[in-house]
Amino acid sequence: TSIRSLGGHHAPQWLEDAKFGIFIHWGVYSVPAWAPVGKEYAEWYWWQMNHPNDPTYAYHKDTYGENTTYDSFVRTTTLGSNLSAKAWLDLIDQARARYFVFTAKHHDGFAMWDTRVSNRSLAKLGPKRDVVHELMSLARQSYPHIKRGIYFSLPEWYHPKYNDASLGWHGPPFDPYSKNRTLAYTGDLGTVEDFVNDLQVPQALELIHTFAPDIFWCDIGGINNSTVWQTAYLEAAAASEQPIAWNDRCGSGSASDFTTVEYKTEAIPPDRFWEATRGMDPYSFGYNEATQAGQYATPAQLVHELVATISRGGNFLLNMGPDATGVVREPMASTLQAIGAWIDMNADAIFNTTIYWPTPTGAVSKEGARLYFTVAKQAVYLFVLDQPPPTLTIDVPLPVRRRVTTTV
Repeated sequence: TSIRSLGGHHAPQWLEDAKFGIFIHWGVYSVPAWAPVGKEYAEWYWWQMNHPNDPTYAYHKDTYGENTTYDSFVRTTTLGSNLSAKAWLDLIDQARARYFVFTAKHHDGFAMWDTRVSNRSLAKLGPKRDVVHELMSLARQSYPHIKRGIYFSLPEWYHPKYNDASLGWHGPPFDPYSKNRTLAYTGDLGTVEDFVNDLQVPQALELIHTFAPDIFWCDIGGINNSTVWQTAYLEAAAASEQPIAWNDRCGSGSASDFTTVEYKTEAIPPDRFWEATRGMDPYSFGYNEATQAGQYATPAQLVHELVATISRGGNFLLNMGPDATGVVREPMASTLQAIGAWIDMNADAIFNTTIYWPTPTGAVSKEGARLYFTVAKQAVYLFVLDQPPPTLTIDVPLPVRRRVTTTV
């Protein structure tokens, strides 16, 4: 396998047909689970508490005290206490999603699997569970119709050997309330000299060879040697005839199969296959206990985004953020179930469809109703995202044959 073959790789057909996936953000950040609603990511709690001008700095001091470090949250007794891989997968199945992506490691560096290159993992600390193994193995055995994805943050904010001037991220961690005092990096074995080649690449290879994910979903980029693990991933997948994909956040010089669009709607979609991702929360992916029930996106709003995305040739990756115990709270759980109920009635117009090229970004009827289209082998589907008026004028070219059935 060469760099040229990596560059020629593209998203597999199953991914383009899948349309709808579920993101799962869960980790140590799910313990403090706080950010200013609609303004910051709750999963960035550690980064935000280290900046005196950020509201999280004062919140942490007032709630937990200056002597409570972020790393100490890993020892919280409730962390993962009610986590059930089956409950998560049942909910994904009820939402009628065709794939999921789980955060195997976020920017705080805590691995959700039993990594061999560091003790900074939930298998060695806190709940002492290999959550990635639990989720991936159960999905493979009992939910074979759902493809399996792994999220992997290339950087770690405060690893003692991480230093990326382009991001302004570097270790070691420090006490934000006494900046002259550095902190231990819990679980660090002290064996890493070259962050990329001693930790980042080996961990990526562990995830690939241990769990054989269908999607490897990178984040941030930054310093990397991603073509090493991408080559190994492609070779392993070819040997097992497994169609795989990776996104466009694996770092400069790496290969990518699709474009990632986060928390925004694309009026003009990217010029290749793409995936839109967002949470049900107004801003955060990780669970934010400050978010009130009425602030979450409704099923109708999310169905509209799903339709707008797939009609423009993209996939919709919707996030759920379980709480510290591992439970997906309301209204997130019922929202996913409601989306699944809607999909059950409209599945033929969603899955295995593509862009209707006469109007690839949708249209507006003469009466002002928003119209979106998808097309399958034997049908063109029309979605009306507003209350239909008594008369609906569709000023869009439609295929007409002698034997055409129109169903409303």
